[in-house]
Amino acid sequence: MSGADIYLDPPTHHQFGGRLFDRESNPFAGDDILAPYVAVRDRLVAAGHAVHTADALPDAHASGPESRKRIVISFGTPDRLVSSAVRRYRAWARRPDVTLSAFVAMECPVVEPRMFAALPELATLFRRVLSWSDTPSLLPFTHRPVTIERFCWPQSFDAAHEELWARGDRKFLLMMNANKLPRLYREELYTARLEAVRFFHQFGEIDLYGRNWDGPPTRVGKTATPFALRRLGSQLWSWRQRMLPDPLYTAVAAASKGPSKSKSETVSQYRFALCFENSKLTGWITEKIFDCFFVGTIPVYWGAPDILEWVPAECFIDMREFRDFAELRRFLRSVTPDQEQAYREAARAYLQSPRFDPFRRHNFAERLAQIVEADDV
Repeated sequence: MSGADIYLDPPTHHQFGGRLFDRESNPFAGDDILAPYVAVRDRLVAAGHAVHTADALPDAHASGPESRKRIVISFGTPDRLVSSAVRRYRAWARRPDVTLSAFVAMECPVVEPRMFAALPELATLFRRVLSWSDTPSLLPFTHRPVTIERFCWPQSFDAAHEELWARGDRKFLLMMNANKLPRLYREELYTARLEAVRFFHQFGEIDLYGRNWDGPPTRVGKTATPFALRRLGSQLWSWRQRMLPDPLYTAVAAASKGPSKSKSETVSQYRFALCFENSKLTGWITEKIFDCFFVGTIPVYWGAPDILEWVPAECFIDMREFRDFAELRRFLRSVTPDQEQAYREAARAYLQSPRFDPFRRHNFAERLAQIVEADDV
């Protein structure tokens, strides 16, 4: 195996120019959110490869006769439109000096439905497609079966933040999410988040952290709608909210504490956290539940139906066990200090166990390194 030039296509164009590896470039996305990509780069560099973001891939006419292979791994479709990214991949697939090695779907179908609709074609351009879900679960979004290699969402940390984990004198309940709407309403949990905040806010029992709760919601994912029209839509929403207030958003805005400077620091101030994924989808287990484990907060989890295959039941509170938020509230209020400590200790033990290994960023980096090794021939 000889060293190759590896080009990583980031999830967003904001991470071009090598910013995918700049751990300080997105302070609002979460603590050290880019650490998994840095781990991938470091592992590939250690194997003798040169690693770039995909915008550095030279044009075909300028590529020259160099002997080093050029291998592309995509973590999504960074272009403003998914169709633009697909056109780029088609052009790269025709080049003899480029190998499209893996397309890693890092986003959720209710956020980027067009990307999942494009997966059948992407599977013909890339040698493999990776997703945290499976072929049958994704079929409603891909519309045609796509052979999927499953992976687990890599976490930025490997163990509890002991100083934060040991914090006492905690407040009751928080939720941390930005003010957003899904692009596709299918098994989504954005609405459930709003309803949960409204319910607990009537008792003054929840604090909401995240951006833009003082204004209109933004719709996630990529869109062809011009910025001017999107801004006009936001202005109309704000006007309507002043004239005919939506009680749901009024209550939620009242619970808002604004953005958090440090997710870990903020979450560690609470006993419980509502951790609702974007979608109820097999395998869709993001950082939300783990962010709680790292700081000793007990997550109330709702999302992946197969969560118990990956995380022990004694580590978290399963929202599916309750008929409604009233029943959940009665349970949370009944949790004793000994029970609370048992949840916390179980989660910390889980982070130290082999069961957490699939979510470690270094294992994710090792898997991609093995893919590169197989294609660098």
